[in-house]
Amino acid sequence: MTTTINTLLVDDDTEYALSLRNFATQNGIHIYHAKTLDEMKEALPKIISGISVVILDIKGMITAKDQYDDENFLSLAITYLDQEYSTKPRIILTGDTEGYKYIQKFRKNEVVFRKGNESEKDMFSLIKELHTNLPEYEIYKRYSDIFQVFDLGLLASNRKQELLDLIKKVDSIDPVEIKNSLGRIRDLQEEIFFQINKHKTAYLPDNRALNDRGEISVRKAHSFLVANSVGRGYEYPLFLSEMTIASYKVACEYGVHTSRLDSGFKPTKYTVQNSFYSLLDLINWYLVLLR
Repeated sequence: MTTTINTLLVDDDTEYALSLRNFATQNGIHIYHAKTLDEMKEALPKIISGISVVILDIKGMITAKDQYDDENFLSLAITYLDQEYSTKPRIILTGDTEGYKYIQKFRKNEVVFRKGNESEKDMFSLIKELHTNLPEYEIYKRYSDIFQVFDLGLLASNRKQELLDLIKKVDSIDPVEIKNSLGRIRDLQEEIFFQINKHKTAYLPDNRALNDRGEISVRKAHSFLVANSVGRGYEYPLFLSEMTIASYKVACEYGVHTSRLDSGFKPTKYTVQNSFYSLLDLINWYLVLLR
């Protein structure tokens, strides 16, 4: 059975909205319609969990009492969506070339399409793609400060999926997933220390980072970073260093080895969450260190 993709269009042109809705239906997409910014604000809390994309006309009215488009409509709509629904994908529609150029020049992070059948077909294709990848999209938006570590090439690209899988399972109560998540945290921590040694050898030389087999030793590297941060010109603050090594030890014992899994009290989703947020702090620190 084909699943209908739900979207919300905010456009004061009722005739155009009806036309676009009919065209969208032919493409397996349903469009809810709000004519004003106020209507959008009223509708979204009721339907937000069921829609995949918000579509904004570049021009619009704020309230039902308005007789003309308000020049602040788009900026107010974007600000509201950023504050209240920052992880929900959005698209901007414009009926003229100038509006299209404006979005491309001044709002480069926004996706814009021209009104018209051919461009609208492309928009529907993008909506379907966004719908299919919505869980990942929402994760990338929610943790955009973290995922920039991959955009900047500071962590190996294959680790991106590992982090994505970790985030998807961070609330799981399944013992197998808990073990797997702790293992992923350990892998990502080791990758970060490996990259520090690779790119900042002055901060973390080989003889202080690697074991006898030439592999990264997090415990060894951690101890050196703690002892030498002041003298070598970087910070490795207590709240970060203590949490990092503690979560690494937990991840090693319960995410990789199995010797402790038979104990009476086992790691829970809260164990994973605690170690996960420590990992995010480590990634943020690593971003600062390498910039």
